[in-house]
Amino acid sequence: GGGRCSGSGGAMAAAQDPFYVVKDELTAKVHTIQKRLQTFKRLLETTDTATNQDFKDSKKALGRDLKAAEKQLKDLTLTVEFVQKDRAQFAHIDDYDLQQRTTYIAETKQALGEIKAYYSGDDVKRKLADDMRKDIMKQPTSNLGATSSDAMENTHFIQGQQAQQRMIMEQQDEDLEELGYAVDRVNDMAVGINTELKTQNRMLKDLESDLDEATEKMNFVMGKLAKLLKTKDTCQIWTVIILFFIVLLLIFLLIYT
Repeated sequence: GGGRCSGSGGAMAAAQDPFYVVKDELTAKVHTIQKRLQTFKRLLETTDTATNQDFKDSKKALGRDLKAAEKQLKDLTLTVEFVQKDRAQFAHIDDYDLQQRTTYIAETKQALGEIKAYYSGDDVKRKLADDMRKDIMKQPTSNLGATSSDAMENTHFIQGQQAQQRMIMEQQDEDLEELGYAVDRVNDMAVGINTELKTQNRMLKDLESDLDEATEKMNFVMGKLAKLLKTKDTCQIWTVIILFFIVLLLIFLLIYT
């Protein structure tokens, strides 16, 4: 949904509104997530999730996009809350437009919530654990030397715990990888800020140099005037300068008026 836009003026206002810019990006992100979800479901049901690299990549990509979409949705929600708290400041956003924005946020939140609920749900966890357990059982020492039914039951329990541990370790690896991406982004921002600070510092030094040069020239002019007027009184010199400009202004007024 979106607000009412009458003619080219309304369309231009909508295009300049940051809400609609982020909304378009978020809508595209949700569509991407929905496509990734279909791939994730297909691979979950048809492959060995413990060993299939396509599934692992699909799982990481879906989780990463979900986090990014949730962040964008949070930003949009804050903008709507600002408008709701101060209607006078945002009078150009009418009640209909505000309701459309609120509805979009609610619908998007529900859609992302349903996808995340499935992604993190018990059915997915159960399939991952089963595949992990089967992969452990394929190993030559998987029975741990068990010969009796009681021993085999204990072995199955241990295998289940091993599967859980492997799943936890894989999740930790994914979290560390995401943390690495975040650190890289922060580093890029720091490099950008440092470059900007160096540029600003260089500009300030250039300004300081220009001011020093202008001061030297002014002192030179003031010295010449002092010699001309045979005085070192700064107030007298400035008085002469001001009077000179007043005379120029009067001459200008006489000529052009």
